[in-house]
Amino acid sequence: MRSVATKMVSAVDLVVHEIRRSILSGELPPGQPFTVPALTEHLGVSHVPVREALRQLEAQGLVVLSPSRSAMVTPLDPDDLRMIYRLRMTVEPELAALAAPARTDAALDALDGLVRVTFRQVLGEACWEPHRSFHSALIEPAASDWDRRMLVPLWDASERYTRLVFDPVEAPESFAHDHAHAHDELVAAARSRDPRRVRDAVREHLEHNLNTMLAGMGNLGSGPTGFGSSATA
Repeated sequence: MRSVATKMVSAVDLVVHEIRRSILSGELPPGQPFTVPALTEHLGVSHVPVREALRQLEAQGLVVLSPSRSAMVTPLDPDDLRMIYRLRMTVEPELAALAAPARTDAALDALDGLVRVTFRQVLGEACWEPHRSFHSALIEPAASDWDRRMLVPLWDASERYTRLVFDPVEAPESFAHDHAHAHDELVAAARSRDPRRVRDAVREHLEHNLNTMLAGMGNLGSGPTGFGSSATA
């Protein structure tokens, strides 16, 4: 974990960002315990922003706090994943459908460009940021500030699972081909500007991802404790 002491941004925001980055990248694996003093030493800040950052991350479902001065990265759990995707599938397909008629040609080209950046030009850790941008752009311009505030923690929570099951480094060629094709289908649906087609395409995409991740978790050992243990091996 990197020090944030020299960054000229809110200390709490920096700590939230760095801990979230460490969790999503796997540096802090599921079930990993850590203490506030240890974090303050690694991050180079006082305990006050660390405590506030951990409260925010707990609200996002990324950490579990104990009454003492310790915390733990939330273990991965199939039921947790199902609940995350239940909420995503309630919100994202409808927003994408609402956005469909208003989406400009330039916006559609930008969506297509994000697919190229994510799966054709970039492989490895760098692919995750444009992938997030793609799903964010898919619900614009229909999404409100409240929609975004709700979806960002859901995307953070689901990305922990996505990064473990969909590994672009392990099999870069098949990863790029399979996932570019899946996202090309979303772009094609968006180009139709047909709300029903867009809604169905987004829902099918999310359902496929959920089922694929559940299958991947089953291969590693399901349940909070077993899966967390396998992931840290």
